[in-house]
Amino acid sequence: MAVERVFLLLVVLASIPLAAKGQTCPDGYSYNAGLCYRWTETLSFALDAIDDCASDGATLALPRSQGEHDYLTSLVSETILIGVTDIFNEGTWEYSDGTPIGAFNKFLPDADYPNTAQIDCVVMSKDHAYMWKPSSCSQQQYGYVCQKDADTGIPPLVCPDGYSYNAGLCYRWTETLSSPLDAIDDCASDGSTLALPRSQGEHDYLAGLVSETILIGVTDIFQEGTWEYSDGTPIGAFNKFLPHAADADYPNTAQIDCVVMSKDHAYMWKPSSCSQQQYGYVCQQDADMTQFPQLECPAGYTGVSGTKCYRVVTTVDSAVTALAECQNEGADAVLPTSDLEHYYLKSLGLGTHWIGITDAEPHATEGNWVYITTGLPPLGAFNRWGSTANTDALDCVTMDSTEAFQWAPTNCLDNHACVCQKDPPDQCPPLVAPENGAVSGSSLPGAVATFSCDVGYNMHGASTTTCQADLTWSNTNYPTCIIAQCPPLSTVPHGSLSPVSHPYVYQDEVLFSCDTGYNIAGVSSITCQADGLWSDLMPTCNIVQCPLVTVQLPVILSSGGSPYSYQDEVTFTCADGYAMDGAASATCQASGTWSDEVPTCNAVQCPALTAPANGAVSGTNFYGDVATFTCDPGYNLVGGSTRTCQADTTWSGSSPTCTAVQCPALTAPANGAVSGTNSYEDVATFTCDPGYNLVGGSTRTCQADTTWSGSSPTCTAVQCPALTAPANGAVSGTNFYGDVATFTCDPGYGLVGGSTRTCQADTTWSGSSPTCTDIDACLANPCHAQATCRDNPAPALDAACQCNTGYTGDGQADGTGCSDIDACLANPCHAQATCRDNPAPALDAACQCNTGYTGDGQADGTGCSVTSECIPNPCQYGGTCSELSPSGYTCRCRSGYIGDNCQIGCNIKYHKFPVDQFGIHNGKCYWFSRKSDRRKYKSAQTFCSSNHGGRLVIIKDKNKQSFLESKIKMFQIGSISKWIGLNDRGREKNFKWSDDSAFDASVYHNWRNIPTGRHKNRDCTAISKARDSKWVLLNCNKIGQAFICELGTPFI
Repeated sequence: MAVERVFLLLVVLASIPLAAKGQTCPDGYSYNAGLCYRWTETLSFALDAIDDCASDGATLALPRSQGEHDYLTSLVSETILIGVTDIFNEGTWEYSDGTPIGAFNKFLPDADYPNTAQIDCVVMSKDHAYMWKPSSCSQQQYGYVCQKDADTGIPPLVCPDGYSYNAGLCYRWTETLSSPLDAIDDCASDGSTLALPRSQGEHDYLAGLVSETILIGVTDIFQEGTWEYSDGTPIGAFNKFLPHAADADYPNTAQIDCVVMSKDHAYMWKPSSCSQQQYGYVCQQDADMTQFPQLECPAGYTGVSGTKCYRVVTTVDSAVTALAECQNEGADAVLPTSDLEHYYLKSLGLGTHWIGITDAEPHATEGNWVYITTGLPPLGAFNRWGSTANTDALDCVTMDSTEAFQWAPTNCLDNHACVCQKDPPDQCPPLVAPENGAVSGSSLPGAVATFSCDVGYNMHGASTTTCQADLTWSNTNYPTCIIAQCPPLSTVPHGSLSPVSHPYVYQDEVLFSCDTGYNIAGVSSITCQADGLWSDLMPTCNIVQCPLVTVQLPVILSSGGSPYSYQDEVTFTCADGYAMDGAASATCQASGTWSDEVPTCNAVQCPALTAPANGAVSGTNFYGDVATFTCDPGYNLVGGSTRTCQADTTWSGSSPTCTAVQCPALTAPANGAVSGTNSYEDVATFTCDPGYNLVGGSTRTCQADTTWSGSSPTCTAVQCPALTAPANGAVSGTNFYGDVATFTCDPGYGLVGGSTRTCQADTTWSGSSPTCTDIDACLANPCHAQATCRDNPAPALDAACQCNTGYTGDGQADGTGCSDIDACLANPCHAQATCRDNPAPALDAACQCNTGYTGDGQADGTGCSVTSECIPNPCQYGGTCSELSPSGYTCRCRSGYIGDNCQIGCNIKYHKFPVDQFGIHNGKCYWFSRKSDRRKYKSAQTFCSSNHGGRLVIIKDKNKQSFLESKIKMFQIGSISKWIGLNDRGREKNFKWSDDSAFDASVYHNWRNIPTGRHKNRDCTAISKARDSKWVLLNCNKIGQAFICELGTPFI
């Protein structure tokens, strides 16, 4: 029942007309259903036709519906080229703007006949009732139709300086490498964010805008492991993460919180560190809509100049009730037909909502979307499709807030809000308020609009204008608002004002200041008011004054008089018998205070004296007083014992010092020492040499009477205990400190351990006592290396030697020794074999047939017979060996190798290149990139030159072209184009080779047609993916091309 309601509603709505109000086409173009068409009968090749259309912003015609196809059929009278191709993906037809072909197409029934790389274009064939027929892009010329959107008269959305526009958004690419935090701060400084690619279109635009890896606004810093956009919104169905990069088990750490569009991964999204790497970045903000004045809309509706009038409806539960709600109030379901309308709807802040598009019968066929209110005409070139996935159940369309408000096929019974749309009532064009002013009033016929200026601005011109019956304004000389000015200001004596520039305008503030030593009288600032008058009178600057100075004896004021002004000075003196304490003068300062206080005059007094070290001083310090110096016990006074306070406050003479008394020097004991000085109370310390003990006191002290306390000690030597001789040995020597005891063994015995021990200072012997053991004569290695030694017991001093198995001789190192028994002496091998004795203890020999022979080599076995000259294989690096008759061999080398034995190879010298992709022609190496290594033209050039100074290949003769074609076939890269070193970048039609030599077509070329006309944006040459390997021109920035490097000789 619900489906029937949808069907019936669509039938009713089909009768409502849709006007193309205000849409126009350029001269030479005809209008149909929002699109403009220009038919060119002149026959041209496809590339020339594309260039001609592009020259005025058009494309080859893109018939997306039966209506558009029928219009093209009515417009022309011959076969024409259209914008359908499989040049981007061989065998997959699509529109030339990259959009897929939907349910509608007009291919001939047998259009799936075998296709080749030369059949990349499509024509509407007059001979086949204008059905679509695949055709060659270069071997046939046709007429064509150019197509572009009709001009709606709506001004475009605009972006700030430095930003580029795409689909309602503004982008600014910064190539300078920055940390993520610095990039975010830079974007935020002009109200932007890091780019937030929410759809394939936005992603592709970013990839086309930049040429390096960039940061984007995707992060998991808020919730580790959960990626989201940096504005907090979740990532929807669209994302471009590398395979598994967004999986929960993908290796990730707290440091991997940012995401880049990686140039090395075809601009896929790759998690990256936010702190350990710097990148370029793109800032993004919404396009500016404030330039569009508000429309005069029916009650409850809103819109801006260039849109319709809209009302948001949230009380609906399906597309059916949404359409009925709009129809009941004489409105349509919203029909966005331009960027402005689409992004104004987005700015309303509504979530996912219905728009008036369907592919339901009877007005359309499945997948052929039309405006739901009419069914005709079909959709024009403008669309904001996201996913175009469709089924029979998805017959209505929403603007999906979860996918950047792209259009999405939706079940008509789903629950979403909607927007109703009405044409705005007839009205005069919106008025623009003057700068620093405003305009008010209606734009409907007969209404009066009034202009006004902001406070502080004066109007110049008429203040009103009336909307006339013909929808024009009665007064189009709109007023301006000029800022109010105040009169100039004079200078301030002993002061200044800032700023000093004129004219002064509304709200300008002037600050006043006085010179040092002057005070301001009046206000410190005045402001220019809206009425052109200053807010107050100018101030004056008066000199600073200081208070009166008064003194009392014995202080005398010697100069000055009242009143005292800035920088005046007064001086002070003292009466006789008094000394001044304080400054002798004071100056009146800018602060109105004196620089110093009035001084005091005090009776004369000498400074206090300091007692000498180890002494004392006594007495007072007024004039005539005598100070007396004394020393502590054990110290003698050096200098005068008194000093007298004089009239000039100084003391007579100089202060004495106290020096300590000295004791006589002490003598060190024999085998000992004494340390310390000999002044009063100094302590002398006695010590003995190692091995000696102190007998007596260890210290003596210098006394006040110059004698030492106590008496000096002596040093006596220490003694160690007697040592015991080892078994089968003896010990000799005495046992006092430093004595050495010597150990010896009886004949036939050897000493194990040290032969001596020394008596030490601590009465112990050094080390430990040795032992005497039977001497092992085998330790002297008397036997040959291949003999066994057996010691003869003591007292004997020799050993017995016996040769090991497989050896013969007396076994003595200094005798005949031991020699290996040579089994080859018995001639066990065949005549064409080599005998090699097996080392002892083996008693046999090994036989090996000589080169060119095979067998066990044994004289009594199979012997040796002749073998193949290719075994072992003499051909290196995988070369194939073939025998020659009657003898000899020849090597067939793999591609990239030469020499009799294939011993010379390109990959040996040019080892930086991947192996197995080399070829050699006329003594030079050539490297062919794999299918997996595709590059833009400049990147390919750099790759060749950075590896041993190579370059993109130069082709000046047929032999080299044939060589290259054979290798292309061998390496299986014929299905993609291959860059060669020929281009005219920056010098249109002036082609040069990669060694900077000029291209001469008379010498050799392999073009299908030598390029002589314009070929905008196609400046670089490649060997075509077509089977004929012709040269073609491609866009130098086209991604996905193979390339061929020309190198030097393979000889190192």
